Amino acid sequence: MCGIVGFNWGDKKLVKEMNKSLVHRGPDQEGAYVDSQVSLGQRRLSIIDLSERGRQPMKNENESVLVIFNGEIYNFKELREKLKKAGHKFKSDSDTEVLVHGWEAWGLRLPSLLNGAFAFAIYDSKKKQLFLARDRMGIKPLYYYSKDGKLIFSSEIKAILKHPIKRDIDPAALKDFIALRYLPREKTMIKNIHKLLPGNYLLFDLKTKKSKIDYYWYLPLGRTNLSENALVKQIRSLFIDSVEKRLMSDVPLGVYLSGGIDSSAIVSAMSKIKERAGLDEIRTFSVGFGYGDKIDEVKYARLVAEHFNTNHKEIIIKPEFIKALPKIIWHCDEPLADPAMIPVYLMSQEAKKHMTVVLSGDGADEVLAGYEQIKFMKLLNKVSKIPKPIRAGATIATKFIPKPVMNKFFKYSEALGEEGLKRLSKAVLADNNFERYFEMISIFDEEEQKKIFNEDLTSNYKKEFSTIVKNNNLNRLLLFEARTLLPDNMLTKADRMTMAHSIEARVPFLDHRLVELLFRIPASLKIKGGSEKYLLKRAMHGHLPKKIIERKKQRFYVPIDLWIQKDIRSVIQSTLDKDLLTQYFNRRYVEKVFRNYDRSRLFYARQLWNLFTFHLWHQIHIEDKMPKL
Repeated sequence: MCGIVGFNWGDKKLVKEMNKSLVHRGPDQEGAYVDSQVSLGQRRLSIIDLSERGRQPMKNENESVLVIFNGEIYNFKELREKLKKAGHKFKSDSDTEVLVHGWEAWGLRLPSLLNGAFAFAIYDSKKKQLFLARDRMGIKPLYYYSKDGKLIFSSEIKAILKHPIKRDIDPAALKDFIALRYLPREKTMIKNIHKLLPGNYLLFDLKTKKSKIDYYWYLPLGRTNLSENALVKQIRSLFIDSVEKRLMSDVPLGVYLSGGIDSSAIVSAMSKIKERAGLDEIRTFSVGFGYGDKIDEVKYARLVAEHFNTNHKEIIIKPEFIKALPKIIWHCDEPLADPAMIPVYLMSQEAKKHMTVVLSGDGADEVLAGYEQIKFMKLLNKVSKIPKPIRAGATIATKFIPKPVMNKFFKYSEALGEEGLKRLSKAVLADNNFERYFEMISIFDEEEQKKIFNEDLTSNYKKEFSTIVKNNNLNRLLLFEARTLLPDNMLTKADRMTMAHSIEARVPFLDHRLVELLFRIPASLKIKGGSEKYLLKRAMHGHLPKKIIERKKQRFYVPIDLWIQKDIRSVIQSTLDKDLLTQYFNRRYVEKVFRNYDRSRLFYARQLWNLFTFHLWHQIHIEDKMPKL
């Protein structure tokens, strides 16, 4: 795991400044290459081949091809053997060198042959080309700025901002962030800075100064003829192989263990292959909030740790975390209002004392149908066949159902309050699958966006994604989440919060072989009998404690609603600066949220957190100020 930077002209001082901004991604080594055509830089976090031979930029034999690389190639040994047989000579044991010789042998086909998490840049001085590629699922980040013949790229936006470019807010990105709490697809909040999409490459001609962007892989939807039993067997086999590949390391590693089935399955697989993987012990880390079993999952994590005899550590997060939030947002680069970034950041801070690589269950919910909205959508598809007047009467009736009864259907119904139930009613009454889905996932829906913005800036995500989720195919909803929510929220959070402390995060559920299989399986089988992750539960039957397999899904819940109610309300109110607030948003709407907060605690907490994190992000990355909280 590392950080890479580069641009299409020579400037030693500038590439050094860019490198310096990414020291947290690679504290072990620094490397650079500069000529009249390109400047390339890399910060290295040494994981495989810790020697000087692994230093980057790495070159081929005649130094005509150079590579800078962030990530891991899990099948590099097999590829290296193929390249050796073809006559290529290797100087290191690093997976990076496979990319240099792989480019010579396979050219544009190279990324499609890799099993891994990666973002890399190859400079071919003979062809006068820069080639950039990002892994299939978007595990590793890669940003670029392209304007007036200039190409600047980096693992993080903060390095690109070392250049004297304008920091203009993109209104379209602001709209989508307010709606979704993250920035979907290629957008960033700053104009002319983009993400290279997962499964894509960028080829830049250094003579014409023109770019070509294309995909080398896309997530296919299809059908499998395998029986359920055969599927379960194949899922388990691929998963164990995926975990084993991700144990490849010359430094200590461990697992972030939540107590849910995803991370517990990783611990189970590690335990099975522990000896042949050369592990002395399995280290596990969990996080709680001190509010008891209603919120925390630490007791389930403890159960798994005891079952597999891991070296287990727990940390409890208190509202004092607020002091670390500006630093967290500085690391994020993009505005991201997912409060789960807080526990991941603080857990990584502690974990770094013991390890450099961590495995996590990220991605399982998106590929195995683990989120509540997928089950809700299946139910709403049936409800939609009921005449609308009857549905309308039913939504009115929900106001009179006692909150403890509602909590049985959705654990946090009581905290959602009146506004949350209104939103649920909108989903029930919506005319199509697309409208239903976005009423459930939006932080601010269309009606609320019209109230919060000072001008007509409602989000355009509808136009962009309606073709993906418009029909009743639940696998297409999972496809949408795998293309947006997963890389742009979940994996962004995981990468930034672990790399903030120089930890590499690996995600076994996102091995592309496993993902491709899972997207050939009907979504109805993934939630068979109303049980989310049905196939994973079957695959882990007899390998995990019964309590873990049979327990009801509990989304990882960060209690920002309770923190705002009891501890950090005044901090948020004072941060929502009047001038900045009125520049972008309607102040009266925000004042209404504070007045009515206790009536719809969880619903309004998400909206306040969106606005709060955007304001901090603006101060840090646009105004270049680091606030103190």
